[in-house]
Amino acid sequence: MNNLCKNCIRYFILLDDLWDQSTWDIISCAFPENDNGSRVMVTTRLDGVAAGACHNDRACIYIMKPLGEQDSERLFFNRVFGSENVCSIQFKEILVEILKKCGGLPLAIITIASLLASHETGSSNEWENIKNSLGAKFATKPTLEEMRGILNLSYTHLPIHLRPCFLYLGMYPEDRLIIRDDVVRQWIAEGFVCNLHGADLEDIAKSYFVELINRGLIQPEETCYGDVITCRIHDMMLDLILSKSTEDNFISVAYKYEDMARLNSREYKVRRLSFQSSVGGAMSKTLATSMSQVRSYTQFGESKYMLPLPQFKYLRVLAFEFPFNWRTIVDLRATGHLFLLRYLKVSRLSTEVALPTEIQGLAHLETLELHCRPIQRFPSDITRLDNLFNLILPKCTLLPEGIQNMKSIRTLHCSDMSESSLKEIKGLSELTNLKELKLRVPTYFPGMTVECFDALLSSIGMLRNLKHLSLECWHKYDGYDSQPDSLSDPPPYLQTIHLEGLSFNIVPKWIGELHCLRILSLRILYLPNKVVVRTGLFPVLECFDFRSDEDVTANLSFEPGAMPKLQRLALAFDWQEWRGATPAGFLPCLQDIGLSITTVSSNNNLKHIYDTMESAFKDAARMHPRHPSFTFF
Repeated sequence: MNNLCKNCIRYFILLDDLWDQSTWDIISCAFPENDNGSRVMVTTRLDGVAAGACHNDRACIYIMKPLGEQDSERLFFNRVFGSENVCSIQFKEILVEILKKCGGLPLAIITIASLLASHETGSSNEWENIKNSLGAKFATKPTLEEMRGILNLSYTHLPIHLRPCFLYLGMYPEDRLIIRDDVVRQWIAEGFVCNLHGADLEDIAKSYFVELINRGLIQPEETCYGDVITCRIHDMMLDLILSKSTEDNFISVAYKYEDMARLNSREYKVRRLSFQSSVGGAMSKTLATSMSQVRSYTQFGESKYMLPLPQFKYLRVLAFEFPFNWRTIVDLRATGHLFLLRYLKVSRLSTEVALPTEIQGLAHLETLELHCRPIQRFPSDITRLDNLFNLILPKCTLLPEGIQNMKSIRTLHCSDMSESSLKEIKGLSELTNLKELKLRVPTYFPGMTVECFDALLSSIGMLRNLKHLSLECWHKYDGYDSQPDSLSDPPPYLQTIHLEGLSFNIVPKWIGELHCLRILSLRILYLPNKVVVRTGLFPVLECFDFRSDEDVTANLSFEPGAMPKLQRLALAFDWQEWRGATPAGFLPCLQDIGLSITTVSSNNNLKHIYDTMESAFKDAARMHPRHPSFTFF
């Protein structure tokens, strides 16, 4: 039976970026030999590895060639000096020598160039030391160890305050998308961020994040109008992080329960534990007892393992991230006794969370973020947490009673404002430290009356430090079609506004007068009048996302001088008919136009209409002085 199964196996396996022959020798032994057409594709930068793999009849070899001389120089010097690429003669020679030592490998070039860019250019001593630190053979015959040496060089040149922040990224699995706001709040909870001259800790932590990107140590992934909001770690950089973490007993990673037992047997205490397992199992009190000093615990994957939390009294960070649609119960009832806990997050809407009946024992909690199924009974004493900065409530969870007492809150998300009382809505006005507010009023509950909505707008106007506002209101009020007009004195420092589901007669004048507004997203169900953006409005706006049930291309126009810094214009509407308009003529800095159409029409001529629209917008883009790109999505 075993032979039959072995002969039936057919596989296609990709091994990416193989660096040494011994690794291939070990891995290749695991592949069954049969004549079923199986294939192994190996990518490598080294001829020696390729030659060894070629002896296997099933291996397809792809040698990743290093960058050519011109491409290497362009990447290197742009990274060191920026787009101006100005290099004085005194530095040219030493930089060319350093570049040669990178062997044309992009990761090596980016890493070393970023390191050079972080040093002062007034003296060549530092750069000379960096050149001497690089292996002489790397340029002609790079090895895995020499590549690690280059990455290690960047680590040793990191400022002391950035080293723990960099190593902490080892808590995340390989290839995992890392959300900036998550990791900076975890750094703060761990005490890695220094408060300088009264500056906001989260702003300082974000500057740390930017510095790691500028040094080439993490790879930016998603950006939002100049700000990197997610990143990834190159697998070789993660290997360096985990190696350093092992040396310094900084982070321990467990991939299965046997790893937990191995960690349990060590003499030194585990400080930070990342459990990355897809294997189920029951909790083990024996394991937990020896790891009672853990400060951070993160759990990824499908495992239903749950630590006996009462024994982890030194926990500061506790986070769970499960796969999409993974159903499990996260029992957090014991967290009420974790006095030092500062960060608590559960990330999966399909997950059920059990919270303690009382939460006021979490005196130092700074972030509570729950993306999970509705919680029937949310702890009512949450309003007594004096240090809570970030509160993201589960879906269908109302504002806590006594919200006005939560003076420390800076970020507040509530997805269900439908039955919040007038008292709680008015209480929002007392959260004067709020910087980000995200509220949603669904259509299916009538609890949000006209009086409540007026009170909500009045409360928002009192939040003078607010920078980011997202308000969705799908409930309609008879004879009340322009609610936002009553917000005549908005928070002056608003940078982003997202308004969805509201009805306007005109776009409220106060929006255009905000001098810090960079991003504006409007979803308007009914727009009876044409919207004209007047000269002088939206002086620093960079992105305008305008959506409606009607043809926004015909109902939107711009006067000369309006939105002078707009870079992206996104338009979307439910198509009935198109009137041939392309409203982009007077936007001098426009770089990108996006158009989205939703239709349920059975018109057989739709493809021709879409083609005509696309052609018209592309023609308009070509006629624009900056020739912005156009995307039909």
